[in-house]
This record gives sequence, C-alpha cells and structure tokens, in this order.
Amino acid sequence: MRIWIFNHYAAPPDGAAGTRHYELGRVLAAKGHEVTVFASSFSHFSRREERLTPRQKMATRTIDGVRFVWVRTPPYTGNGHRRVLNMAHYAARVLAVQLRLNRPDVIVGSSVHLPAVLAAWLAARVRRARFVFEVRDLWPQTLIDMGALRANGLPARLLRLVESFCCRQASAVICLLPGASDYLQARGVPAHKIRYVPNGIPDLPPPGDPSLPVGPDGEDSADPAADLIDRIRRLRKDGFLTAGYIGSHGPANGVATIVAAAAELRTAGHPRVAVVLVGDGQEKAACQQLALRHGLDNVLFWPPVPKRAVPAVLAELDVTLFCLRDIAVFKYGLSSNKLFDYLASGKPVLFASNAPGGPVRESGGGVCVPAESPADMAAGLAGLAAMSRSERERMGERGRRWVYRHHGMTALADAFLDAVSAPARREEPVTEVRP
Repeated sequence: MRIWIFNHYAAPPDGAAGTRHYELGRVLAAKGHEVTVFASSFSHFSRREERLTPRQKMATRTIDGVRFVWVRTPPYTGNGHRRVLNMAHYAARVLAVQLRLNRPDVIVGSSVHLPAVLAAWLAARVRRARFVFEVRDLWPQTLIDMGALRANGLPARLLRLVESFCCRQASAVICLLPGASDYLQARGVPAHKIRYVPNGIPDLPPPGDPSLPVGPDGEDSADPAADLIDRIRRLRKDGFLTAGYIGSHGPANGVATIVAAAAELRTAGHPRVAVVLVGDGQEKAACQQLALRHGLDNVLFWPPVPKRAVPAVLAELDVTLFCLRDIAVFKYGLSSNKLFDYLASGKPVLFASNAPGGPVRESGGGVCVPAESPADMAAGLAGLAAMSRSERERMGERGRRWVYRHHGMTALADAFLDAVSAPARREEPVTEVRP
C-alpha cells in the first residue's frame, strides 16, 4: 500500500521533534509498504530552518525506508500570527508538492492543527485516494481548556465546524488518547469509524547506534548529548539523585512545578537531589528565572537533544519526571511519547498529572502525585531518594516490561495499517453536534 501522511511537525530521530510516523513508517516499510511523510523544514522546537538550503523550496530524503518530503514554511518565534501563517504555508505547499508524486492509496491528515488535515482531505479528493483523519490533539478543545480560545467565540466555532467536516469526510478517525472515543462520539462520529492507535516505543532494533544522531546527509555526527551525560555523571558521583525531564517546556507541561519542587527540597533539607531539565519552549525562560530567584544550584537546564540521543541520556538518570498542568482536556487520557520513552528506559517515573489511568499507574513503574503541586512532587522525589537503588530498579523494570508488552511499535503499526485500509462506510448517517 502507498501511504501518505501530512504531519507538519514530523521528524526522523535526528531532531527533537516527535517520531511517531517515522517509527510507524519504518515498520510498515519493512513489510513492503511505501510510506511518505510530508513535514515542514522549519523546526517548531529549535525555531530554525533545519532541512533546506536558502535556495530550496522542498527536499526529499528516504530514511530507514520512510520517504520524508520537507517543504519550506516561514519562521516564527511565539504563538502569534506568524505561527498561523506558518501553518497556512504548510497546507498550501504540501498541496502543490504532492502533485509531483505518484498517486497514493490513502492520505492521512494528522492534527496538531486542522489546516494540515484539510490539505490532506483536499489532496485525497484530487488524487482519488482514501482520506483518514488522525486526531493527535483535540482542537479546538485543548485551546479552549487552556484558556487560549473562548468556547463560544468565532475561532472556536469555526474550528469545531472544520473538525466535524473532517470527521465526516474521513473513512476512519484514528485517535491517540484512550478516552478520545467518548469525545469524538459526542461530536457525532460513529463508533465504527474510530480507531485507537496510541504512541509507543520501537520494538524493531533501531538502525545504527541509537545514541548518535544522524546528520542531514545521513552521516553520524558528534554526539550532542556527550556534555550533558558528563554533567549527569558528575552529579551522581557527587552523591546526587538525578531526576530528569526531557521534552517541551510549553504552557501545558507545567515544568515550573518541577523547579518549585526543587526549591521545596532545598527548603526541607534535601540538597542531594538534582533536577535536569532538557528541552525548550515558551515557558523555559520563566522557569530559568524562577530557579534564579530561588538561588537553585540543584537545577540544570539544557537545550534539546535529538531523539536518537534520548535513550543514552535516560540511561544516566536515577528517576524520570513527567508533569502536566491540571487542564480539563486531559480527562481523555494521555499518549505521550516521552512517557513511553521513560518507561522503556527502565527508570522509575515520578508522574505529576491528574489524567485518569495512565501507564505509570497501570504498570506500577513509578510514583504518582497530583498535578501542579510542588510540595507533592518534592515529597515524591524525597521518597524515591530514600529508596535503595535495587528498589528503584525493580520499580523501573515493572514499567519497562509493561510498556513493551502494551505499546510495542510493531503491533501499533499493524493497527495503524488496519485503520488506514478500512473502506468508508456511508450507510450509517452521522449526526453532527453543532458548535
């Protein structure tokens, strides 16, 4: 089968972006399918052009059997009008570029944002291909629950209309969140259309050394995590329990809670716990200022590392940290790449979220505390520091076994293929819930 995926923010493991479609694609490519991922060459995470030379409008590269098509989009820094312009450019560019390629069997439009999904629908109409809607983020519900949009405002109403239209047109709607089926059915999507295919972890051996990133021409480059690993090792040698967070420092992540928890530990007389925060995002500067105000020398901030380097960094930590703000949309559950990476590393997870269920609770692979509570997070860290190393290893091993059993990428790729292969069933009418 020839499968196209429109995912604005997709990336192979040489960057800090999500690799869901690369991982799914390389499993499917190994089974003889053709997978093409259309992504922006401008990185949302580094806020710079990463794939194209100044003269290029687009470029194509095949990585581990997955063809990536990168299109140029304009730069931006925050979440204002320039980011909206970037999204619009992505949709327009992929529509133009896809005409140069052979016709696919199916086109998957993957949200974060809905213009990418609309572009996938239109391309599918033009190329007479099946259209599938992959719901990674619930737009506009996430923006409403975070306070970025008013529920009855015009932008939210327009986004709801687009969301309903895309669900109606799709032969299948893939959701990543365990509770998203309830949300989608309330929006009028019939149950037979909804397929649950969460994120997961590779259970095929990764090509080459997973600790080494791949440069733009395919060569191994110097390990960008080497200095970070050296710093972590020095902290552990000095007797610190090292607890690490690797991921976005965005509004929903609540990384400030980790910094405040580190301050609580210092106040309570637990100076031998060090926190390592790896990544970037619009809240990072505020977190650094918070650490500075508290005079914290037990918090280390570090820039993003490529996905290939993440396992090597996780291997050096004693504990991994996962946190989210207490936002209503998380009632539909989580499917976080970094959480699965944490569990696969065999390190215990301190899980600070009010989302129901979740792999940490189900696996017993860590400690769960309420969201946005520095005191509870500090207590959780103190408790993990009080454990013996063997107790932490047994806890981490429970999580590792669970995530490989339930979220291996080979089984998820089979489920993804089944979803995109499903023919449309028009006989059951869709009752739309009006915004």
